[in-house]
Amino acid sequence: MQKTFLDYLRKKARLLALAMLLAIGFHASAEIIFGEYGSDDEDEPPKEVKVMPLVLPEFPREENLLPFGGGPTETQDFFIDSTSLSVGEDEIRYTLVTKSRAGAINVSYEGIHCDTMEYRRYAYGHKDSKWAMSKSEAWRKINFHAANRPRALLAQEYFCDLTSIAGSKEDMIFRIRYNRSVEKRRYTGSSF
Repeated sequence: MQKTFLDYLRKKARLLALAMLLAIGFHASAEIIFGEYGSDDEDEPPKEVKVMPLVLPEFPREENLLPFGGGPTETQDFFIDSTSLSVGEDEIRYTLVTKSRAGAINVSYEGIHCDTMEYRRYAYGHKDSKWAMSKSEAWRKINFHAANRPRALLAQEYFCDLTSIAGSKEDMIFRIRYNRSVEKRRYTGSSF
């Protein structure tokens, strides 16, 4: 009986040691996969972001609005003013027009960084077709899981190819106008 109990303890100890090794291995793998462990980029200086000068565009006109989105969970219609789109080295700026089913219209001038998947509002539109500067200078993470997610749609479908800017202004307008998604079709060639 003494030997059987010792065998039982040895077997449990081996199983416990194996479970601990698996847990350590899984944790190390998760750190590497999700970037929590560190990377080769730690020795490199941070990338210098090229800031575009802020020039507010003309207020959007109906004839320049391009619809996008329209998924089953959306409760609003989204448009981008094609004349406001500008593409810099690190940022894409555009005028976003949102129309609710009840007729409310919201207008904002915004920017997206593809490398960090963040957005910033620069200005809000008023009924008198004038801009009011945003009080916040903060960049915010794009929400990819909300019902109404126009910035996520713009970034995923038309503006960004993973973490880089997907082409020129003309390419982006072409993709929005003809619903040619970067993500689904990996279309990044010129339309001209």
